Amino acid sequence: MKIRSLSHVGLTVSNFENTVKFYSKTFGFKLISEQTLAKEQVNELYNLYKLKDTKVHFGFLRAPKGGVIEIFEFTPSLPSNHPVWNKPGATHFALDVHNVSKWYNSLIDRSITFLCNPQSTDGTDWVFMKDPDGNLIELIDLKMNYSIIRLLGGLAGNIMAKTKFKNYYKT
Repeated sequence: MKIRSLSHVGLTVSNFENTVKFYSKTFGFKLISEQTLAKEQVNELYNLYKLKDTKVHFGFLRAPKGGVIEIFEFTPSLPSNHPVWNKPGATHFALDVHNVSKWYNSLIDRSITFLCNPQSTDGTDWVFMKDPDGNLIELIDLKMNYSIIRLLGGLAGNIMAKTKFKNYYKT
């Protein structure tokens, strides 16, 4: 069996409507579905959410070229904390953009919070910002690596698994 692709990334947010507006206005995401789980349904899903007497409003936001973010608003909600990078778990998600510096300058003018200035590593430009809830978003321009990854990524992965990275795949 093989997976087809990464489906989506999930984010917990403090305000569903404000989050939809932010991702739509900032990046062009569109809400493609939404649902609400009543407190009784959430109680039945205790093993998943570890919550009782809480309502969950969730939906899927689709990026212009297909990436998807699932957002969750819990009522009542718990305070959010900055992601901890040195423990297992998600830290951020990345949006593939063209011209990181142009994005940076445009969003700085709109009072978006960035954690650093645009950086360049091995021919890839990147910068980190926060959404209104403090979720970390990386804007990344893979430049020439974009086509290589898109067109040859599967082949390259298979070759590297048998050569340079073969130690990771030993049973």
